[in-house]
Amino acid sequence: MEFRSLITDQTSNLDIAWFDNFDVPNFRTAEVVGFEIRSCDSIIYTNSNDQVVNVARSTGTDYANRDRIMNTIESRGMQIDVLPPVILQNGEAVDGFTRGSALARLNVQEWIYLVVKLKDGFHSEDLKDEMGLGCNDHSPCKPAQPEDFEVRLRKWIQRYHEHHQEYPSKKECIAWWNNIPNSFSDKIRDNRIEKVLNDISSDSSVVSYDGKEATAQAKIILQDKLDRSKLDTIIPINFKALKGKNNSSNSTYLDRAFCRAVFHARDGKQSTIVGFISHVSAEQIAQERKNLVEEVARYNKAFRAAVQQYNTDPTFELFTVEGFLPQVLDHEDGDELITDV
Repeated sequence: MEFRSLITDQTSNLDIAWFDNFDVPNFRTAEVVGFEIRSCDSIIYTNSNDQVVNVARSTGTDYANRDRIMNTIESRGMQIDVLPPVILQNGEAVDGFTRGSALARLNVQEWIYLVVKLKDGFHSEDLKDEMGLGCNDHSPCKPAQPEDFEVRLRKWIQRYHEHHQEYPSKKECIAWWNNIPNSFSDKIRDNRIEKVLNDISSDSSVVSYDGKEATAQAKIILQDKLDRSKLDTIIPINFKALKGKNNSSNSTYLDRAFCRAVFHARDGKQSTIVGFISHVSAEQIAQERKNLVEEVARYNKAFRAAVQQYNTDPTFELFTVEGFLPQVLDHEDGDELITDV
């Protein structure tokens, strides 16, 4: 890594020549104007509420990473072997939001920026997709995560829909993803794209519920078919399906429902399961409903086997607490489970 030190409390020694040998990448969505020294105050990083708008990050600006960048700037200066913050000619930030926040907190007056302009046919958001997700080699580096790509993909699909009055195909989404430098596997890419497309499809064609809403609606529908005690045992199951019935999130919801059903059974009540589906298209719902019915049948089979085991061996326990992992420093032996409770 190569740095140039800065004069304390000012930046009058900044020199564009520092980047004379820098190999500027060819961008798909923008043309390079050149390196410029600009006032940090002139760069547009925030919205009307003075909030830093890190549009390429699913969770916004990472303040721990900002602090690391601040320390690097204070101790070493400007790194000149990586791409500096990228801006449009009007000063709108495209990449370097976290660095912009670091410069503001350090009260740095000027900085060197790479200025670009849009190529014909591209929107500024396309440029932010390419640079905000693909240009993450500054120091310290925090590469874009799949969640970041997912957020920007949703925005690109919205722009595509506004322009074409239809949604892009999975193949077109893959092309968008692959046009941005990344190191994610095809499996991660495809799963994220499927999730976004399924969400968008379900948003426009499927009624959405949460657990509370599903329970209330089920009681309205079943109030004339079930007595009051049965209505009180309704258990909603949110069957989120992207990978079929082996999806781990589905197992979590079913496990919770199973535990509630066991306590209902203890009181002599049979639980009433009402399922609802999330993150699937209308075309997929029939198959996912079938998957849920099959999974509930599997849980019932396991419960009957457990009851039979109890009847065969009265000492049988479904599970027992063997002990606790040692966690109190200097007071608990790291080689033994804690059983004295």
